[in-house]
Amino acid sequence: MLREFLNRKTGSTRRLQARGLGRVKEGWRYFAERANELTKVREMMNGWDRVLQFRLDGEDPFYFTFSGGAVTFSDGTHAKPDLTLKGAEDVFYRLMTGELDRIKAFMFGQFKFDGPLRDAVKFADIGDVVRKSVKFPS
Repeated sequence: MLREFLNRKTGSTRRLQARGLGRVKEGWRYFAERANELTKVREMMNGWDRVLQFRLDGEDPFYFTFSGGAVTFSDGTHAKPDLTLKGAEDVFYRLMTGELDRIKAFMFGQFKFDGPLRDAVKFADIGDVVRKSVKFPS
């Protein structure tokens, strides 16, 4: 369901690529917007000031800055991220949509991270709440 919603929200892959965006990057941009709208997620982010860098095969780099109970999405590479997530674009797309279990994906080496495990778990917990909150168009 989230995959269908994201396809409608972000448009075709060809249009995204023409704008310099891949489907994962645009999906995570939407994630940041939605996270900032949710009271529960803002509470989870409060006091958790971190920078999470994404280095995905097939995508330009991007990162999240969590600060003051909010998250911002930025293109590019941050000089000193607290956590760096690495892997294939398709793996992160399936993680984002919930099609792939995060623990199984990590255990089978489908993605890697550099940084504290507690930050990776916190980010995954925030992601779960955001993903479950998506309101699908009727």
